[in-house]
Amino acid sequence: MLRSRRGQCRLTIAAGLFAAGARALALDASDVLVYSLGPVRVRPHVTVSGRYDDNIFYQGNKSSPGVSAEEDFITTVSPAVNFQLGRLQGNHILLSYEMDQALYARNNDQDHRDHLVSLNTRFQWNRLSLDGNDSVQFLSGILGGSLVQTNTQIARVDRVAFLDHYRLEYGLSEKISSYVEGSYDATDYEEGTTLYDANSLRGTGGFAFKITPKIRLFGEGYYGQSAIDPNRSVDLKGPHLDVVGGFIGASGDFHPKLTGSVKVGYETRSFSNNSADSSSPVVEASLTGRINDKTTAVLSYSRHSSVSVQSASQSYASDVVTARLDRVLSSDGKLVARLGGNFQNDEYEARGTFGGRNDKSYRADFALIYNIQLWLSTSVAYEFEKFVSSDRTTIDYDVNRVTVRVSVGY
Repeated sequence: MLRSRRGQCRLTIAAGLFAAGARALALDASDVLVYSLGPVRVRPHVTVSGRYDDNIFYQGNKSSPGVSAEEDFITTVSPAVNFQLGRLQGNHILLSYEMDQALYARNNDQDHRDHLVSLNTRFQWNRLSLDGNDSVQFLSGILGGSLVQTNTQIARVDRVAFLDHYRLEYGLSEKISSYVEGSYDATDYEEGTTLYDANSLRGTGGFAFKITPKIRLFGEGYYGQSAIDPNRSVDLKGPHLDVVGGFIGASGDFHPKLTGSVKVGYETRSFSNNSADSSSPVVEASLTGRINDKTTAVLSYSRHSSVSVQSASQSYASDVVTARLDRVLSSDGKLVARLGGNFQNDEYEARGTFGGRNDKSYRADFALIYNIQLWLSTSVAYEFEKFVSSDRTTIDYDVNRVTVRVSVGY
């Protein structure tokens, strides 16, 4: 009876969305999807998706005896709203809120609700500019990746994730500028989990020089700390990790069809209790190329360090490669095909509980996106995910997902 009612609920949601879309087609979209509260523009937005997932608990060949992959169909309803003051191309404040309500067809106990609040700000004066991004996520879904271990209970994990980043830049002349950046990110897991809460704070200072009107060279140095805190009384608090490093790089329009940023550098890492220290090159690169009028490619690569949330006094280096290709298929530009992929390689330092551990994560996806209007789109997508770890207690798994999505709003 419960499943029958849940099925009727999904049909009601779909029917309501279809009816709302039909009514909106007969109206001016700006009448129903954009509102004004004095100088503030308000844009409501809603997305409904249905996803088939053949391994919702991320199980594989290292799972406990009798535990196997389990499939399910997940319906997600995501209402959202944006509040905008000012123009996005100029000074502005943009506040956004989104809620994701996930409903599982079979595993009702995995139903959960996530919340995302974000703030984007930009202020520019004569020679001074300030850019800021803040977000907080209240999450309660199933964890995947390297956090899936054979000795953990298969269940949702409540957590809160924070991210703040600010950049203040001052133009010394038409070609030379200096800047400082500050960033903070943290993840707070629920009490009683084996995972450690983690936070990182980093400060950066640098300069930039325009060698052409569209290309600038820059150099920067940074210092940061990462720390962890246990969520169980039996776990000891670990030492914090100090990170010192620097980059040199270039950004801008390298070619009429190629834009982006590339920077390379070096950093050293050491724990406050002198339990371990290491150093390695660091890289951040992101390039966007316009192959022709209908095809765009994006390629990015990064190498950085992180502190483990599974073991104290443990850090690892990550290499991440991401690629995406977008191709317009219709003459009116409304039908777009998207092909993407991601590879991540995590190498743990030689010492510690996970000394010498190596994790590899692979993702590939393909989507067809039909933009019916600027404010109405639909898509169908397939995604494959594979995770492999050298650690015998961390589960290797494969996941296949098929998602159909309808989105209404700007």
